[in-house]
Amino acid sequence: MKDDLRWAYALNQWNFRLDVFVRHEDHRRALQTVAACGFDHVELAAGTGRWDNLGRPETIALNHGSPAAFLDFVRSCAVDGISSFLWDPGQPVEEEGWAFRSTRNPDDHAAIVESAKPFIDFLAAAGGSQLVARPVGSAWMGPPLDPAAFHAIGEVWNRVGAVAAAAGVGLSLHYDCLGAVHTLADLERLLAFTDPALVGLALDTAELTVAGIDPVAFYRSHADRVTHVHLKDTRYTDTGQEYRMPAAETTMLRGGGGRRIERWFYELGTEGGLVDVPGFVAALRASGYPGWVVVESDHGGNPAELAMLNSWYLQHELAVPRR
Repeated sequence: MKDDLRWAYALNQWNFRLDVFVRHEDHRRALQTVAACGFDHVELAAGTGRWDNLGRPETIALNHGSPAAFLDFVRSCAVDGISSFLWDPGQPVEEEGWAFRSTRNPDDHAAIVESAKPFIDFLAAAGGSQLVARPVGSAWMGPPLDPAAFHAIGEVWNRVGAVAAAAGVGLSLHYDCLGAVHTLADLERLLAFTDPALVGLALDTAELTVAGIDPVAFYRSHADRVTHVHLKDTRYTDTGQEYRMPAAETTMLRGGGGRRIERWFYELGTEGGLVDVPGFVAALRASGYPGWVVVESDHGGNPAELAMLNSWYLQHELAVPRR
């Protein structure tokens, strides 16, 4: 998209099952689809193992040789570059011995900082600008956060942010509707415990809406802290605190929760969508937002179809010209 905003597209929706996004031909097809839809940058998502071979810098290097060679591959598919890498330090991965870590636990902080470094180094080498990180684990996995927990979480992200800044990469903490940082008050506490010079916020329009937070109002009040955006829609809010259900990643987001909701996240312009997408994009423009706006559908259906629907909406409803 050729615009005063910087548009990118998330590849995570293609990787919806272990065996479907593995070969270079699969990656090429996805990248060419994104390019045909008018997007010139993509966001990668962290994973684990050789089957998730765009999910780790080490695995990308095994398959392509180096970040520069991978960037050549991306450009051969008519995509100019990598905008960002989405990463959850609390996700156990094979490459780190399946260690379970929590940003709440100061004893895990040194390992979390080390775990961030391959992603930061990859982004710096590949020309990417943002490490987008989940700040804390899911709410159902522990007690509510107290001041000591917020202090610990802020401390580790300030450390990661310092490492990222030294490499010329930004750090954005991604709001997650299942996270222990859940309410508006929680989110503002997280921002208060982090250094604005080192740590920004990745605002996800659908995740905020699911949790009952208006993304337009939030952005207008906190534009100075928002350094990354995920733009998608939803038809539902979590009115029953289903985010606290055990294993909510499966029981709520994939199992539908108590209301048997088939899917929580939708493409832009979906009928019945609750996100004021035009209002939100207008707010970005009004503030001169300089970061990436990453469009995603987050495992919502056929990825190529959803990419085309999202592209159509941007062009025909928001008048964003194709590149």
